[in-house]
Order: sequence, then structure tokens, then C-alpha cells
Amino acid sequence: MARSVFFSFDYDDIMAVNVVRFSDVVLPANRNLSFGDKSMYEEAKKTEGAIKRAIDSALKSTTVTVILVGLSTWRSDWVRYEISKSLERGNGLLVVDIDGVGPDPKPLRGASPLGNMMAAPWNNGEGFEIWEWNGNDRYIEFAMLPRVRNKDSARYPARFASGDAYRLDAKFDLRVHWTDAQGNFPDWIATAAGQAGFTQTA
Repeated sequence: MARSVFFSFDYDDIMAVNVVRFSDVVLPANRNLSFGDKSMYEEAKKTEGAIKRAIDSALKSTTVTVILVGLSTWRSDWVRYEISKSLERGNGLLVVDIDGVGPDPKPLRGASPLGNMMAAPWNNGEGFEIWEWNGNDRYIEFAMLPRVRNKDSARYPARFASGDAYRLDAKFDLRVHWTDAQGNFPDWIATAAGQAGFTQTA
């Protein structure tokens, strides 16, 4: 089954990101980008509301969010917003490292944003509180999207939607470097979708 994939990234890594986006293994049918090109990005970033609308629109009908990680991706509030909205959709999450990819200056290795975010399931199983690392000593409410409610598209297995708060990379643990992923990228996408509860036909 061809899946619609959302790519989340820090725009500072756009040259490496484009290597992934325009590779032979990322088919047009699977490409649903938050920002298709710089002119769209520049237009969208004029206001916070416009950025959110662009992200929300691009996420529609997607089942997997691929987070392309460079040195500072984990610091991006917009990447964290995209991850939070992906949780609201019920998307699978796949971290793909892009350090050393593309023309100079190539991105350096960075921490996964999923390691700096937590989800605290509601007791009724109908949503999550979203927390972020404050960069110092504790997790705090993610101000841009502090809670997400499960909607019709969210179908996470119980281990994602119940129990104690958890760091996202503890449950969404798929992480691979692009040089290793590109040979079987569709399989990684399928695995991320399956981890989130999607079947081959849903």
C-alpha cells in the first residue's frame, strides 16, 4: 500500500533534506511536505497562524511522519509542533538522521527531537498531554500544543495511549541513518505505520 508521508525538518538542513525528498525511493505519491520550496516557506513563516495552517493542511491524509534530523532539529519549535500534530493524527514516527548528507555544509549529527518530548496519556485514553525538555532540568508543558485529543484517525495500540508519561523515543523507537534507510525506505515506512497501529489496508 502506498502511504502518504509527511517530512518534518529544520529548514537550516534544506540541502540535505532535498537529497532525501527528491531521491528515487521517495515517490511523488508518498510525498506530502510541510514546505514544498523556499518561496512557500518564506510566505508561510510571516505569521504563526499561517505556519500552523500550512502544517495542519500538509499533514492531512498522512499515516507516517518522517523526522529528518540534523544538529539542531531537536531545538525547533515547529518540528515539535509537527510531531505533536502527528500524535493527534495517530501517525507512525520514523527518525532519519541526515548528518553527512548532501553538499557542503553538510548537517552534523544531532539529538532526536523524540528524546526531548514526552507524552502523558489521559486516564480515559482519549488524548495526551505534551511536554518538552526545558533544556535545563525538567520537562514542561509544550506551549504551542500542550494537549492533543485522539480523533478518528488515531488508532494507537494501548501501550501508546495508556499508562505513565513516557519519552517519545521510548515507544517510537525507529531510528536509522539515511545512507542505511534508502535501500529499503518503503519497508521502514511500513514498519513505522505498523508500529502505530496501521495495517496494510488502513
